[in-house]
Amino acid sequence: MSIRAPRDLMGQIERDLLAEKPLDTLLRKLILLGGNAGSPELRAWASMELRGYTKGDELPAYRTVVAPLQIDGAVPGGIVRHQTIGAMDIPDFARDDVNEMVPLRMGVSEIHSMVNQHKSDRMVKLQPPGAPDLVTYMNGTQEMNGHIASLYWSVSTIALEGVLDQIRTRLAELIAELRSGTPRGQALPSPAQAANAVNLVINGRGNRVNIAQAAHGSTVTALPDETPPRFWTSARIVGAAVVGLFTIAGTVLAALQFAF
Repeated sequence: MSIRAPRDLMGQIERDLLAEKPLDTLLRKLILLGGNAGSPELRAWASMELRGYTKGDELPAYRTVVAPLQIDGAVPGGIVRHQTIGAMDIPDFARDDVNEMVPLRMGVSEIHSMVNQHKSDRMVKLQPPGAPDLVTYMNGTQEMNGHIASLYWSVSTIALEGVLDQIRTRLAELIAELRSGTPRGQALPSPAQAANAVNLVINGRGNRVNIAQAAHGSTVTALPDETPPRFWTSARIVGAAVVGLFTIAGTVLAALQFAF
């Protein structure tokens, strides 16, 4: 069984992208490409997308989605589930971390599994950091006129799919940038070219590189990129709209539950 040389890794990733291969497979190949090209930036980005981002890691903007805060609990006269509350209902000391903005720090495989497991209800419950302690504090203040059993974000699976689509798109843009910045006949990008591509595509900084082929060799020109990185894809916009609809529906249902 023959093994393709590492020098063809860019080509392999390009073909796998067109074939819609699993995202985790593509990211692992990008780690190998980063190793062969001597690029810690490529390896770091792909590794964090696979393993997940720690609290100390800077989270890319595309990994934050909008979702309503909801509670399950008991009130005089009945039980409430999926009751939407506002960020102002959260104690002020916790509002920076617990609001309608949901950071998704888990790896791509975990996000994909959540989407598959919730295909029927299309909503995923995610607990904010320190949710159990926060619930205990809120029950102690009795400001919610009842007993809170759980506090969570109700995240649409469409929004989660939008994040996965964003990651795949960023990967395609990275490979396209590496390909356009690598002179013809050179198998791998240089570490500097790879670092610039990551800064441009992932961080929104850096210069777009243009390779002009000439008879005597290649000319590299750095072009300033004034176009901001794309963030709101159509899938993300649809996800935000669906989340908004669920928020309205949750509020109406909660009002009906209180009425009866």
